[in-house]
This record gives sequence, C-alpha cells and structure tokens, in this order.
Amino acid sequence: MVLKALIRLFSKMQVIAISGKNPKMKEKLEKLVKNTNSEERIKVLEYTNKVPELMSISSFIITKPGGLTSSESLTAHLPMIIINPIPGQEEENAQFLVEKGVAIWIKKNDNIARALKNLYRNPQKLLLMKENAISLAKPDSTQTICQTLFET
Repeated sequence: MVLKALIRLFSKMQVIAISGKNPKMKEKLEKLVKNTNSEERIKVLEYTNKVPELMSISSFIITKPGGLTSSESLTAHLPMIIINPIPGQEEENAQFLVEKGVAIWIKKNDNIARALKNLYRNPQKLLLMKENAISLAKPDSTQTICQTLFET
C-alpha cells in the first residue's frame, strides 16, 4: 500500500489521503494512520470538493490517471505518481503522462518504496516533472473550445 510506504519512509512528510465515497477505504486508511501513530501528519478525508485547493498546496499527487484528475493535476502543475490505472483509457492516460515527463507509473510488481525513494532522492526529477506539467497544461481549454464553437 502506498500510504504505508509513505508513512514508513518519510517521517516528516505531510499527507492528505482522500478516500472519496468509499467508507471501507476510509476506515482502512484511518486504521493504518492510527496504528502507526501518524495522526499529526496524515489526514484522511472523505469525498471533498476542495481538491483544487488541496492540489495548490501539494508537491505531487499519487492517483489513478482518470481524465478529470489528470487534467486537474496538470492545471495545478502537479507531478503525478500513477497507480492502478484501469485497463483502457486510464492506461493510455498513464502512458501519455509518462511519455510527456509529468508522471511516473508504479506498476503492479514494482517496488513502491524504491520508486518513492528514488523520486525523493532526486528533487531535480520532481522539478522537471513540474516544469513539464506547466508546459503541458491547458488551463484555458474550456474557454478556447467555447470561442471556437461560437466562431463557427
């Protein structure tokens, strides 16, 4: 589990874990936080509409590469650590984001701890991923689409 690796490897890292509308996941995350005495630095949230605000204070995001989350992450200029993409569109998103240098993809048999430590030990990689996210982001895409539609 990624959260377990973060707790074990990075004793000073603050983490916001969002369980969404999954009460079993929330319970599992809260139990892990309690059992590791990490309540001071790990916050578990249910579904929230504050994702843009949370992204604005984050250094990176660990997530599945769904379309909305990927778009929001790029707009927030957040490097992405991709986990568990659903076969099909999410895997295609993951491949695209990795190829563009904005994400690393931790695959099923990869060592999560090693991948996280490698990223942590290489702050230049994280900075480059952020720069790539900035260049790839299209924050005004909705406005551009609407203008194009009105012009035709």
